Parts: sequence; C-alpha cells; structure tokens
Amino acid sequence: MRSLNSLEKRIEALESSIPFGADPLEFAIGKLSDNELGLLSEYRELYLAGFTVEEIRGMMGSESFEMALDVMRGVDRDLERLTMPPARKLVAGKKMRAAIDSGIGGTKRQRNPEFEEPKLFIQ
Repeated sequence: MRSLNSLEKRIEALESSIPFGADPLEFAIGKLSDNELGLLSEYRELYLAGFTVEEIRGMMGSESFEMALDVMRGVDRDLERLTMPPARKLVAGKKMRAAIDSGIGGTKRQRNPEFEEPKLFIQ
C-alpha cells in the first residue's frame, strides 16, 4: 500500500506542470525517491572522484549501477519534457486565410523601388 501511495505521488508530480520561475532540474530531482537519490548521489560522487565508468560499475555492483543509469535517464526525460516548448500547429482560420490569400490588410509584399534585384549569372 505504501508503494502505491508513493507511485501516485510520483504520477501527480509528472502530470503537473513546472511552476513559473522554478528550476527544471530541481523539479525533476525533487520527484525522486530516497533510494533513487542515494544511487544518483553515489554515482556522482564516484564520478567526481575521477573513477572510470567501469570502475564505478565494479564499486557499485552491476544492478545498482544500472539502476543509477535508469534514474539519470528518467531525470533527462523529465528535463526534456519540462523544458521543451509545446508543439503547436499554427493554422490560420478561414477568415485569416482569406485575408492572407487575397492580400487584405497589407499582407502583399510591396516592391521597394530603391532595391535592385541581384543579377544571377546563370546561362
């Protein structure tokens, strides 16, 4: 039952949007469980101490190492999701499309008399 409550909280955090002005990295890390934070911290400390990836794998054990990598991938996904602008298709409505197509409202390009077209030397 305890893990179900934890899972529900994490799902809520994923579904919620980031508060205005908040640091996305802090928000993504704030959703991690204590175990995930511990794995991430252990990996980071070993990495900053100058150990190679293979040495870190040996010190942490393969299972813990893979779990730490999964946590990092999850944080990366969350950061990408939180910082990527929403994909919206910009579509002009019927009236706007008619105005654009017919040149209403000054949408036609006007030729500048002082502008000289570049001469292309294509034969």
